[in-house]
Amino acid sequence: MRTKSMSVKDNVLYMGEHRLQDLAKEYGTPLYVYDEIGINDKIRKFKDNFNSEKFNCEVVYASKAFIAPYLCKILEKNDLSIDSVSEGDLYLLKKSGFPMNKVVAHGNNKLMNELIMALDYGVEYLVVDNLTELLRLEYLASRKKKKLKTLIRINPGIEAHTHAYIETSLLSSKFGESIHATDILEQMVEVYRNSEYLTLEGFHAHIGSQINNPNSFISEVKTMCQFMRDFSQKTKFEFKTLDIGGGFAIKYLDEDVEIDLPTMLNLIVKAVEEEIEDTSLKIEKLMIEPGRSLVGDSGITLYTCGSKKTTFSGKKYIFIDGGMADNIRPALYQAKYSVDIANQVNTPVKEMYDVVGKCCESGDIIVKDAMIGEIHKGDTMVVYSTGAYCYSMSMNYNSLVRGAVIFVNGQKVTTAIRRQSFEHLFDTCVYEEKEMKIFDIHSDMLYDLYKQSLIGNNTRFLDFHVPQLQNSCIKGAIWTMYSPDDFNLLKAVKVAMSKINLKDLPGFQVIFGLEGLRNLEKVEDINKLYKLGFRHAMLTWNEANKYATGVAGDANRGLTDEGEKLIKRMEELDMIIDLAHLNEKSFYGVLKISNKNIVYSHGCVKDICNHRRNVTDDQMKALKKVDGLLGLTLAKNFVSSIEEEKDLEHFLVHLDYAVDIMGVDNVCFGFDFMDYLSEFPNDNIVDVPNATKAYRIIDGMRKNGYSEEEINKICWGNFYNRFKDKIMLKGE
Repeated sequence: MRTKSMSVKDNVLYMGEHRLQDLAKEYGTPLYVYDEIGINDKIRKFKDNFNSEKFNCEVVYASKAFIAPYLCKILEKNDLSIDSVSEGDLYLLKKSGFPMNKVVAHGNNKLMNELIMALDYGVEYLVVDNLTELLRLEYLASRKKKKLKTLIRINPGIEAHTHAYIETSLLSSKFGESIHATDILEQMVEVYRNSEYLTLEGFHAHIGSQINNPNSFISEVKTMCQFMRDFSQKTKFEFKTLDIGGGFAIKYLDEDVEIDLPTMLNLIVKAVEEEIEDTSLKIEKLMIEPGRSLVGDSGITLYTCGSKKTTFSGKKYIFIDGGMADNIRPALYQAKYSVDIANQVNTPVKEMYDVVGKCCESGDIIVKDAMIGEIHKGDTMVVYSTGAYCYSMSMNYNSLVRGAVIFVNGQKVTTAIRRQSFEHLFDTCVYEEKEMKIFDIHSDMLYDLYKQSLIGNNTRFLDFHVPQLQNSCIKGAIWTMYSPDDFNLLKAVKVAMSKINLKDLPGFQVIFGLEGLRNLEKVEDINKLYKLGFRHAMLTWNEANKYATGVAGDANRGLTDEGEKLIKRMEELDMIIDLAHLNEKSFYGVLKISNKNIVYSHGCVKDICNHRRNVTDDQMKALKKVDGLLGLTLAKNFVSSIEEEKDLEHFLVHLDYAVDIMGVDNVCFGFDFMDYLSEFPNDNIVDVPNATKAYRIIDGMRKNGYSEEEINKICWGNFYNRFKDKIMLKGE
């Protein structure tokens, strides 16, 4: 199972021109080592043997096997595509500079953020798992006005005779829609028939992993082609793409069958050519998704041997400095591996050992019953064929750090992933005695619930917002209703409020607010909203209306006479007066009339980012003078006009600046999350895209030297202590 460029010299194992024991010493163990020459050799086999004169062939690397930016560069250079199965994958591929139009997005439970990222990034295909997911995708695509090619994942019911955990096409599988569920599939086709933005290009199937018999793939091809022919005739749709997934086996043990990959690939192509001839299908593209077979047998793991032990029963153990934390597959799948001692490969006398790790688990076994020659403490052990599903499934169990990943190409060694430090383990922990919470003073919750109700989604709050907030440090918020043109404000707020049930958010506290009053017909109508529970309002959004002028209006027009009356009435009602979205003339006009309950709920610092919605130093000083609050927003275009600076680091620069001007007692947060508002393109900074990641702001403040008292004030106390009497809803 030695890799392509491995060799033995003077009884010592080499990869390329490097002794493995030297690599282990230099980079530390456990160490994942990839033979770059071997990977390139596998790529050539796929490229040379997976082609046809009758249709295009596309090799899509299954990134779940292993992914890192350096590997992305190798794949891009060789014109391979990549699949992703999470928003993390999409983010990594985008950051790696990989062309997103060569990415296929997979997953059986794609999060809303994932679907949005796939649309925004412009992936080649999105593989739709089920009808519910398709409906969500159609909604998002139509709101964003973005076109997207898709495939439907089909479960063909073919047994690949692999381990039960890696069989993916049985009719009981969680993946895809059954090939027999024609009623559901027909409903999905109707969605496509009526969609302006989504196209159905074809179908995807995947029957399992570690498949060493071409007959499994040929059976899949026949089943899928016949299904596509019949379904095409029934629906009058033409399907031009077929993706048969991956699952090509590799060799782990000497007795394992080594597949003839070129022959298998040629047989697959020939089978498709024959099927389209027989079925008259007009397939234009055939796709496969190798993962393990492309990198698995080009990767090894190096360990440093510790002591040996013989138990009372006679069982012999060798201890290594890793284990199930860096290779969970033996415990999870009963996977089997072969080993060698890198610094003395061939010894005449061998004994049987179990190679075990240092995790506090009896199942922490890397290899059972391995025949190993003379071995000493400090020797370097190599475990073969660990290039797939080892690093990608590794973890920090028992607080073990993840090892480095290097690529060897002759004399050249490239670090693809650095070894974790102990600081990595601590970096994301909430390590203070008191866990902080945040009051978010601007959230478009009410508007989202109302808009979702218009398309028949009456469980939006429970299905989307509750799970996010349950997993967030945000424990209070002003939930607002945005008020666009031609909008029945009173009707909308009643509908939205009826969709809220805080029983699943114990302790969460809510103030109801209004983002703009352009649809408030007369000043007196503010009383109706007050009776409904509203304790907060902004006069405008960006527009000029009968009450005031927003940032998009005439700079010389300010607060109107009706606006003055409205401010005075809000003051009488003891409502929070929000100056966000006002132009400067209206901003200062309000402060001439009222100095009570003043906030600017969501903006950043104009001196740092010259956005029209950000505030000047003078505006911040004016807010401080009336003991008002500035809520800093995560809207990325407010943080920076430079794409690379739309991140947490630069958001915290705004925070530091605002605190310098206003003091620590007059700053808070109004995040304005837009992960669920597809009609507004100004989304949030990359590090904190939604409520679940708000903790990163607290971590960042700690790193920047804010005391726990200061953090508590900015995150919670500054707003809550002023306005807790305005709380209208609290989760029990």
